[in-house]
Amino acid sequence: MMRIILRDGRVAEFREMRSDQRDRAVIRELFAHVSAESLYYRFFQAVGELSDAFIDRQLRNNDENNQTLLCMAGDHAVGMGSYSRVDEERAEVAFLVDDRMQGKGIGTMLLEHLAEIAWRHGFKRFDAHVLTGNYRMIEVFKSSGYELKSTQRSDEIHLTLPLAQTERSRAFRDTREKLATAASLAPFFRPQTVAVVGAARDPGCMAHIILRHILDGEFCGTVHSVDENAQAVDGMQPYRSVSDISGPIDLAVIAVCAQDARSVADDCIRAGVRAVVVTSGGFSERDWEGVQSEQAITLRLRAAGSRLIGPNCMGLVNTAPDVQLNASLATRMPRRGNVAIASQSGALGITILEHASRIGLGVSSFASMGNKADVSGNDLLQYWEDDPDTGMILLYLESFGNPRKFSRIARRITQKKPIVAVKSARTVTGATVSEARLKALPTSDAMVDGLFRRTGIIRVDTLQELFDVAALLSIGSPPMGRRVAILTNTAGGAVMTVDALLQEGLSLVRSPLDVGFEALAGDYRRGLSELLGDPHVDAVIVIFISTGMSAGEEVSRAIAETLREMDADTQESAREAGKGRRIPTPGTGRAKPVVANFMSTGDDSVWFVEAGEWRVAVYPFPEQAVRALAKVMDYAEYCRAPRGHTPDLENVDCDLARTLARHAMLPGTDLLPGDVVVAILEAVGIRADSRRSLVTEKPILRIVAAVEWDPLFGMVIGLRRERNRSASEMADAHPVSDADAICTTPLTDRDCKDMVNSVLREDPAVLRSSAAADLEELLQRLSRLVEEVYEISGVVLSDIEVSESGYWIHHRVMAAGTRQ
Repeated sequence: MMRIILRDGRVAEFREMRSDQRDRAVIRELFAHVSAESLYYRFFQAVGELSDAFIDRQLRNNDENNQTLLCMAGDHAVGMGSYSRVDEERAEVAFLVDDRMQGKGIGTMLLEHLAEIAWRHGFKRFDAHVLTGNYRMIEVFKSSGYELKSTQRSDEIHLTLPLAQTERSRAFRDTREKLATAASLAPFFRPQTVAVVGAARDPGCMAHIILRHILDGEFCGTVHSVDENAQAVDGMQPYRSVSDISGPIDLAVIAVCAQDARSVADDCIRAGVRAVVVTSGGFSERDWEGVQSEQAITLRLRAAGSRLIGPNCMGLVNTAPDVQLNASLATRMPRRGNVAIASQSGALGITILEHASRIGLGVSSFASMGNKADVSGNDLLQYWEDDPDTGMILLYLESFGNPRKFSRIARRITQKKPIVAVKSARTVTGATVSEARLKALPTSDAMVDGLFRRTGIIRVDTLQELFDVAALLSIGSPPMGRRVAILTNTAGGAVMTVDALLQEGLSLVRSPLDVGFEALAGDYRRGLSELLGDPHVDAVIVIFISTGMSAGEEVSRAIAETLREMDADTQESAREAGKGRRIPTPGTGRAKPVVANFMSTGDDSVWFVEAGEWRVAVYPFPEQAVRALAKVMDYAEYCRAPRGHTPDLENVDCDLARTLARHAMLPGTDLLPGDVVVAILEAVGIRADSRRSLVTEKPILRIVAAVEWDPLFGMVIGLRRERNRSASEMADAHPVSDADAICTTPLTDRDCKDMVNSVLREDPAVLRSSAAADLEELLQRLSRLVEEVYEISGVVLSDIEVSESGYWIHHRVMAAGTRQ
């Protein structure tokens, strides 16, 4: 069974058809809800009575030649799709969808899933025959993103679809999934009616607390109290069950003991609730019995088309003025802002939420994911991607469910909205303590770090650093470079700041401007104006040690007034530009971040100096300010760099490579013969000739390139430089986990360049030579090979000699078989 989300946000499932009595009845029921016209378009003839013989012809066992998927809504089929082998490379595909469910994306998703299954079974193309009047089915194929070829004969269109995925088909699929996921989460974040289940009179119970927070937060919709004893709370009309409430319920918050949660979920299903939050604990985080109970609730809700946040979570929040929902354990409605927060830990999530408000960081929405039985971090990211109220996303994660999907989503979002993440459970001991341990697979921290770096996610190590970076991002002025100037009244503070700058890879563009320990606010104003006006400065750090009770306030006002004046000058220059007058030189003025370090004995939290539309983040220690600035500068560089893409490569014949691999696979071994390995590599354009006599110059270095299957991340490519190792040491080293650079496929050109730069950074001459470009192309071709030839489960290219004129592969090993 695989969960899918329909275009309207409802949840359904795909499963394989079975040739048994149960599916016989399921198919008959589906056909009963399909019009005569739809049956004609599917079977190219009028279908009269649905005889048993006709139904039997639709039933088939799934094997390598045939596959049928049913789209199930609970116990009812609402669509089916199938393919049948035509020859060794082709299969014919066809679909049928319940007339009541057409237009919800079922046909498109059936095509996507069948194409993936067929590709893994060795098929290269789908054929489809469609009548010219079947506009809806023609649109399904056109909107799929696959590169269609069509021919028409009389009133019939013959379509051919290559099954290998392309950037275009992935983009179409990702967009469809994003829109459907966002629609499915709308009832959580923008409900009109909410029911809180378990809200007894006891003010200490969780349901009562959440109900009270919803009321105190002045929720804009209608809230109902549900308790089996029908006890009234604050004069509200009590209900014994959700299904007793008249009218639709968008969101139900269940806060009852674990053993009662299943029956309450069933009651929500009867009431037609689309979104359910289960705050109760005692599920998969506790024991195997809890795992089973959690799965049962999830499957029940999924069969009904509903979605679930939790269980074992702390609720959710939306501060939008037209919603104002605080269905969480946060004691007060957070300050309104544009920061969305998702936390896998409930208690830490509430702490993060409340601390954000305490330091003046406004929140748009918050979700405690709990055990992630259904709604995951990937789902929340897709909801926030196009949410106009969200400009920044903060994540606390302990585990990954689908890193490949996470990577695709994050790449899109970080181009327009920053994501700051704390990924804990980095050590074996930490992962053991994590409540996610029962469900999570072991995760390489190096893989996580590489994933975050490639997708533009700002990774931080602590919650303090999370807020330090978020505070700086909230000022809205990304730096245009790494050149920093310092304004200070303490030489010691300047020294510490300079050391921190260099350690973080930033540049001190000029000597610190020291206004003296007895400086007045006016000195700071003049100094800040000078530094902001310097075209060689990208950011300014202001350091201040208080010399009196009121000095800090005076310096804060001086900073704010300086920024307001520069804003006014910038606006005036813009008006003058319209009159043909000179405007300031680019790179000068307020479009630069200003961060501050006020060293005092007060609060150690970051705070802000407000300056009209602008604000300055103030940190208690200089190292905090510098580290936050470095993280934001790294992110700004990521956004300015060209977006990576999967390049079109010449001399790539993946069809030939697949044929060679499938014909050479032998029982009892997963290693392919050496001559086949050479032929497969050459089929995708990788030079496999190892004759050293062709080379005259001495190799500069040796590297290893390898690809292996990871059950969590998929296919992973590693590139490692060999540093004076013996042959035995090279053989003992793991080709991927010990690599200097690792990346999941598919690789973009930017990924390949970053990997090669990591390995060759100690050899600038080679980095500038054609060998670097050759190595980048080698990685691109390896990525293409393992992405499009499913039979290959691993590749090791060892003892690759690299010189300024190219590379030569001396040893090649390739494994074929099941990726698991």
